[in-house]
Amino acid sequence: MGAHAQVIETSEEDVYTAVAHFIAELQARRAARDGEPGFAADCEQLYAAEQYEELLDKFVSALDAVLSASSSEQDLECCLNMTCHLVPRIPLPGAVGAAQRLAAALASSTDSRPDKRLLALVTLYNAAYDASSKAAVLMQALGYAKQAGLADMMLPVIKAHGDGWAAELQLSSVEERQLYVACSDTLRACTRKPRTAARESYRLLTKCLTAYEDAPPSELPAAVSAAAEVVAEFIRSPDMFQFDLASNPAVTQLASDAQHANLHRLLTIFLGGTMEEFQAFVGSPAGAATLEAADVSAEAALTKMRLLAFAGLAHGASEVSFEQIQAALGLAEDEVEAAVVKAIGKKIAEARIDQLRCTVAISKCAPRTFGSEHWRELQQTLTGWKEAAIMAQQALSEDSGAAGSSSQGAAMPNGPSAPPVRA
Repeated sequence: MGAHAQVIETSEEDVYTAVAHFIAELQARRAARDGEPGFAADCEQLYAAEQYEELLDKFVSALDAVLSASSSEQDLECCLNMTCHLVPRIPLPGAVGAAQRLAAALASSTDSRPDKRLLALVTLYNAAYDASSKAAVLMQALGYAKQAGLADMMLPVIKAHGDGWAAELQLSSVEERQLYVACSDTLRACTRKPRTAARESYRLLTKCLTAYEDAPPSELPAAVSAAAEVVAEFIRSPDMFQFDLASNPAVTQLASDAQHANLHRLLTIFLGGTMEEFQAFVGSPAGAATLEAADVSAEAALTKMRLLAFAGLAHGASEVSFEQIQAALGLAEDEVEAAVVKAIGKKIAEARIDQLRCTVAISKCAPRTFGSEHWRELQQTLTGWKEAAIMAQQALSEDSGAAGSSSQGAAMPNGPSAPPVRA
């Protein structure tokens, strides 16, 4: 038996009228006190009069009833979708406030249909046409995803678009930093891919701190929490051995912050200190408390410090002896080779062990931190290479010119040569 389909032409007015009647039915289905007589008729009049902001407010007032009483997933998604698409019909500046009210209503509860609420927030972000509305909705969606335990839904979205949002939404420096912090907070709540989320969270927090490079001193206190989290994450991580924000003003201010001064002290030791300084610090009550606050064990911190000490010793050197490594890392004689192998495995350095000579040949080793002085050194090196290339090019040109003159002189010692004889 074949199925027959009938195409029925509908208008947008028909759709919004259907949504209004759907909401009215849901209200009637709930307790009588929740119903609103004439709801559908009022909505139809508002739509006909193109009073879209007032129509949106009517829909928003019934949002809880829709989310709690709807039994059809398809009908619910259609209702929420059409509600969100009312926003671009509202002229500015009213559209901004309308988008914020709808976003706040969607994010007002995590008890009823949180997944549908979050999807509606994403739909609202895409439907809004002005940057201010989009920015407000985005911040609401990020906060709601974390609050509702739905952060994993936002991980691919943040990874795909997190770097471009600031420019796309024309955010100020302050708003840009707030966005990076909000993204990082949401990612830290992820449970399905915690390592991926943690890496992305750390990366976005470092971007937040980079946005403080030229900030006035009055704005720096707002960065204390983010800076402390970045430093603590670097200290905790068993796989990060270069920290490029040591001279960042948001990080340096931690040295004078009562709560985070010892954390900054530990970072300073990691990036430029010796094993003796490390042992003295972690052996003190303040050092032990700092490790505990950073959620890192003394053993893990010692392992990382030794790897960083090797990086400090090997950077800029072509060869180091076993004795130098033993002294710098505080190792026993029979522990040196294993420590070097571990450093190579962690990609701290490219090196080759010479067991007969008891040395390590260093091919490449990155510094523990890469700051402004390293950028100046790199600039000087590149300038030197550029000058050397120019001199080499000039020398080649001179040699080529001299060779050309010599060959010409040999061809015509006493005037022009005779034309070739043709058979």
